[in-house]
Amino acid sequence: MFEFQYPYLFLIIIIFIVCAFTCKHKNATIYMSLYGQKSVAKTEYLVHFIKWLGILALTISLTSPITKKVQPATKPAHAVVLLMDTSESMVKSARGFFSVEQRSDKFDKAKEMASSYIEQRVGDHIGIIVFGDFAYVASPLSFDHKSSAEILKNIEQGIAGNKTAMIDALFLATRLLKDTKAKEKAVVLLTDGFNTSGTIPYEAALRAVKSENIKVFSIGIGRDGEFDARTLKDIAQQSGGEFFHSINADGLKEIYEKIDQIQKSELRDKESFEINYLYIYPLSVAFFSFFIYIFLTRGRRL
Repeated sequence: MFEFQYPYLFLIIIIFIVCAFTCKHKNATIYMSLYGQKSVAKTEYLVHFIKWLGILALTISLTSPITKKVQPATKPAHAVVLLMDTSESMVKSARGFFSVEQRSDKFDKAKEMASSYIEQRVGDHIGIIVFGDFAYVASPLSFDHKSSAEILKNIEQGIAGNKTAMIDALFLATRLLKDTKAKEKAVVLLTDGFNTSGTIPYEAALRAVKSENIKVFSIGIGRDGEFDARTLKDIAQQSGGEFFHSINADGLKEIYEKIDQIQKSELRDKESFEINYLYIYPLSVAFFSFFIYIFLTRGRRL
């Protein structure tokens, strides 16, 4: 991004233009012949050009031209970890979650909505954990939202097995968020089933969530009775988050939009700029222009 720090100093040019028409000057040049007259005239044009080049370059230098490079905030407002259920039920129970015209399954649509959410969280740390028979970190906390969204889009159903280690995934998220410097920590937990796998007790995971001051926004997708609404509600309530229930794709989209609004923060660091000062270049042009001008006008007044 290019700009002038003091653009109003371009008004100095007006002073020189006015003076060029109103200030009297002496011309001590004596023309000895027609040939000499033409030669001196050409020299005068050159001298005037160099003089005005120097004036313009000096004025540009005074306005302080700079380039700015945006530096992203190094301290995120939020650190958010998405927990994505990749179990077999995310495809099997897709009937009723979409209209007849929609051919994609519930899992693909959930990934699409989550990817869109990631791309909107500018300035936040984002991480992704997927869970099935076990839970693992698919993407660590990062400012690179495009890469995180791309990783999520490429995750396949069943990649971690076909069961649901939801509690293990929640506990793993607390470990991932433990050392972040973000002002607020949050987990978005999405599932359509019950906890059927894993080794971490529910009480241990809940204690870890509370000790790290993590808000859990839990999302149950599907019909009533297809997922563990009681556990999801309890996790959200105990952590200070919120529970959501979606029965279709449009509802899931609205949920992510609502979570995005809930997590809005005015505490994000302002963008900083790396400034590169360019005044030295026009100043150099002005210096050499005036040096040449003085050399060409020795003994004359122009």
